[in-house]
Amino acid sequence: MRHFLLPLWLTGAALAGGGGSGWQSVHPDGTLTPAGALRPPRPCPPLRLPADWDVRSQVYADVTGDGTPECVLAVWRPWRDWPITRWTASPSPITGNRDARGDSAHVLVLKPLSDGSFRNVWGGSALYQPVTALTVLPDGHLVTLEGTYARGRAAPAVALGEWSWTGFGFRLERRFALTAREVGVDASGQPAVR
Repeated sequence: MRHFLLPLWLTGAALAGGGGSGWQSVHPDGTLTPAGALRPPRPCPPLRLPADWDVRSQVYADVTGDGTPECVLAVWRPWRDWPITRWTASPSPITGNRDARGDSAHVLVLKPLSDGSFRNVWGGSALYQPVTALTVLPDGHLVTLEGTYARGRAAPAVALGEWSWTGFGFRLERRFALTAREVGVDASGQPAVR
């Protein structure tokens, strides 16, 4: 497997603004109000990732609650079925979870190691609603912008989801329909979109 060094600073500069830049804070009831200053996300340390991973978004934060940060990535990569499907006659429930290029979207939680390698903490299956961007709130909740495979990875999201870590994966806390391309955290610790 080919690896390459990827400095994961993809979203840091884009999220440093606020105010008149079109950012809207998302309140717990789903209402949007103009956002003030944003908290810039911490970028992940450089990682050697497989060349066929398309990292769409990343943040370095403690999403698992263990007291140390993880690299949380929104990745598109070649679709692979569950290994267990080879022992069943039933069709796989994730067959449609891929785009026209054959890639599927995943949220990955990785612990960076000193040499640029990483330890896999958690990796989700091919998502039903692909994640196009993500961030982590100060309380450790994962916030995702979710699109559709038909519209593609570069299209605006159709929903915002907020997720909490369960120790085994993530539980959906809330989801709102909205259109956005970027997600960040406002000065009060709420999600912000534009």
